[in-house]
Amino acid sequence: MKSQVNVVIPPLADAFTYEVPENLSGVSVGDLVEVPFGKRKANGFVVERLPSVSKESAKFTIKQIINRVTNKPCFHHSQLSFFSWVADYYNEPLANVLDTAIPAPAPQKFVRYVSLINDEIPARAGRLQRALLAELQSSNTPLSYSNLLSKYKGAGAALKRLEEQKIINIISEEINDHYINHEPVPSWAKGAVCLNEEQNKALSLVLPKVTARQFSPFLLHGVTGSGKTEIYIELIQQAIKEDLGALVVVPEIALTPQLVDRFRARLGDNIAVLHSGVNRRTRWDSWNALMEKRCRIAIGARSGIFAPVPNLGLIVVDEEHDHSFKQSDGLRYNARDLAIVRARLEECPVILGSATPSLESYQNSIAKKYKKLTLSGNNSFASRTSISVVDLNAYKPWEMPSTHVSPPLATRLKTTLEANQQAFILYNRRGFASYLQDIHSQEVLSCPNCSVTYTYHQRNNLLVCHHCGTNTPPPLFYSTKQEAKLAAEEASGPTYILRGAGTERISDELASLFPDAKIDRLDRDTVQDIKQYRETLSRIRSGETQILVGTQMIAKGHDLPGVTLVGVIDCDVGLHMPDFRASERVFHLLTQASGRAGRGKEKGQVVLQTRSPNHLSISTTRTQDYRSFAHFELQNRKKLGYPPFTKLLRIVASASQSEEALQLLTHFRALANDFKSTRNLDLEILGPVPAPLEKLKTLWRWHIVVKSPSSSALNRLVKLLREYKSTKKRVRVTFDTDPQDML
Repeated sequence: MKSQVNVVIPPLADAFTYEVPENLSGVSVGDLVEVPFGKRKANGFVVERLPSVSKESAKFTIKQIINRVTNKPCFHHSQLSFFSWVADYYNEPLANVLDTAIPAPAPQKFVRYVSLINDEIPARAGRLQRALLAELQSSNTPLSYSNLLSKYKGAGAALKRLEEQKIINIISEEINDHYINHEPVPSWAKGAVCLNEEQNKALSLVLPKVTARQFSPFLLHGVTGSGKTEIYIELIQQAIKEDLGALVVVPEIALTPQLVDRFRARLGDNIAVLHSGVNRRTRWDSWNALMEKRCRIAIGARSGIFAPVPNLGLIVVDEEHDHSFKQSDGLRYNARDLAIVRARLEECPVILGSATPSLESYQNSIAKKYKKLTLSGNNSFASRTSISVVDLNAYKPWEMPSTHVSPPLATRLKTTLEANQQAFILYNRRGFASYLQDIHSQEVLSCPNCSVTYTYHQRNNLLVCHHCGTNTPPPLFYSTKQEAKLAAEEASGPTYILRGAGTERISDELASLFPDAKIDRLDRDTVQDIKQYRETLSRIRSGETQILVGTQMIAKGHDLPGVTLVGVIDCDVGLHMPDFRASERVFHLLTQASGRAGRGKEKGQVVLQTRSPNHLSISTTRTQDYRSFAHFELQNRKKLGYPPFTKLLRIVASASQSEEALQLLTHFRALANDFKSTRNLDLEILGPVPAPLEKLKTLWRWHIVVKSPSSSALNRLVKLLREYKSTKKRVRVTFDTDPQDML
């Protein structure tokens, strides 16, 4: 009788059956194994153990597993139901879900120790052996093998002979604690906490669900500085006391370090951190610490939702409104939505926390699907922050202290610096200028691979495409209109002028206005990893940095008490994008950015510069009126049939020839219409039309948007269209369920 298993091999959709050889009889569900596949070898995950069959009854020859890739399972059998749900909902092979969820295994690392077995020193022992044995005798604990080698020349051979004589024992132990952060907890993260009445009320509603292991979704709506994190920590402390685990998911890895520091200050160092910013060894050790129940707390970015937390008792999704929870390629899952699904399967409560909840979550609280918890923050930082709006239409160019800094903002910056306080300046665009434009033809320099303009980066003197990464040196250009006009009178060809701006240019303008101020930048160009990010924040905490200029990276979750002023250079960036969520995203960003001011003893000030002062996103940010914004937007969404009142499916076809993408989607629409009528499904099909980003990375793009009140109807449609697509190899098709990006 031979044992058999089913193995899924990324990225293939089907499972394949393999025989388990006698020397690998311990192979079980969750193992990563090496198998023969055609003329090559491949790695796959064991997802099912089959009943044993006799070799004679087999209808065809079944190949054997070659080996186990790791000596530990990669996931628990109990996790399969969650992984399978994800695969079914997003219409992706289970193999792709596992490949996305499970970090790449790292080779085992060992440390060796030497211990004494026999106290008697052999009569024929040499001088080196005697010295080694004497040191072992004087120690009450085993000694490091590597330390002995470095201390005594030739110790390796001597220790080997002593081991052969059974006088010593050389022990190898696996090193699996790379995930533990042994650095001192920063002083700012420490401090006693006393919960207020609102926090205690929220705690009292969630805690019974934790101890009872009962699924219950909560929306924690608390203004910035109202103490949401303290509630998370208190609940996790109680979960640990109940021998339960906890999972905390944040939208970006940039938020993880400071959150981990706050958790370490209260919960200790045994915390598994899971995100792409940690190295392979640390991430694998974190995963295994959870698998082996050596650790019960996991903190991670989007992919952390798959963490194998033992006996899960609580899931927290912080900043739940953030669109970064949606994966933009490959398996296009939304970690916030999966948190609800996983909590239901694990039978535990889940908290979605935000100062500006997503409209989907807010509507779910209105419909009583989520229990809403409110922290009004009457004594919070937000209640002591004044927000003013500067209408840029009211100022002539010569009245501006610099091109992008208005008189009110310049005045407040001057006052802030004189008071030895700090300021954040937000401009949600990277680079020095948005584009170069010919003053004659008005043509702009665009990326040849994408239907977007190049962005000029002054530091490297390059034109860069932020979508495909193509870069090229710029032609001769001019910074001012006057210079360009003078040059154009003498030139016969194009004369280029810088248009627009980015964080690099704003930083230069502020340096000209305040030459004595220490100015830093925080964006994707200046911060490439967690270490650089920590260094930048450290300079702010120490007071070395007086003005921090950055993109949306500066707006999220930072608790820096020295910052009393936040200035937003242009609130209109992103406001008029062809995306029904544009207004919501701008409102989220402005409100979150405003929450960075006045988190210390001094009151905060916020200056919002805009050319659309009456736009709802800006006026409700000024009055800190989330409710009015949400109800107005929800009314519009309901009229137009957009989420949260309907489900969306976006289908994007990309091809080197635009006509090929259009032809495929035209046929898709015909199939969808036929499917709609024959199955009597409630579907609204829009398109095909060119995608707003019509060309991306050399490919022309068309898209279709399908609306339906039923996610199962969309799921069935995707399965039908995928079957047809398998015959069309020249066109790349993306099926995006619950899309966040409409560009």
